[in-house]
Amino acid sequence: MVRGIVIDEFKCDGCGLCVAACHEGALAVVDGKARMVREDFCDGLGDCLPACPQGAIAFIELCGCESPQVITPGAPPSARPPANPVRAGPGSGELRQWPVKIRLVPASSPILKGADVLLAADCSAFAYSRMHEDLIKGRAVLICCPKFDTGHVERLAEMLSLNDVRSLTVVRMTVPCCSLDKVARDAAAASGKDVPLRVLTLDQRGYLEEGAR
Repeated sequence: MVRGIVIDEFKCDGCGLCVAACHEGALAVVDGKARMVREDFCDGLGDCLPACPQGAIAFIELCGCESPQVITPGAPPSARPPANPVRAGPGSGELRQWPVKIRLVPASSPILKGADVLLAADCSAFAYSRMHEDLIKGRAVLICCPKFDTGHVERLAEMLSLNDVRSLTVVRMTVPCCSLDKVARDAAAASGKDVPLRVLTLDQRGYLEEGAR
């Protein structure tokens, strides 16, 4: 699958924030509009998406030899391109959105409005085999690594303040550096919202228990 971005020139106001957010140098402001100037530089990870205040940037996904299709952040599964029968998996996944990395999900994404939210450590999906059935199903998903990523508290606080989040479930790993429970509590306090919080701790063998160790 080939992945890239498309820019809606009618929405783009040429602010240049997406250009600053693109670490690969694939974007530039040309004639007052943001444009893709080096497609071969674009890594498709979408650092530019949350930087755009106008919502003018969306993903392009090309499956096999099909025509490109635009996938907006937080789009429901029905908006995604049809599965290629040759490459299709079992189809048992419960993920309803893309992207899931907390720094890439727009703070005002429709997927967060009135949602039950799962905040999970990056590596938790590899340790828990029933992640989709038990934890992702019915929830908006945010993932991050509290050891290597930064700005989680501020980002999550903004999300909580802009959306009427019904609940926040945190899945942290047993390792000391995984402080997602603290991230969630600090963000909730900073947002001024009283969001019901549930903390689950997961070890590398896949054992899940209530609370933080």
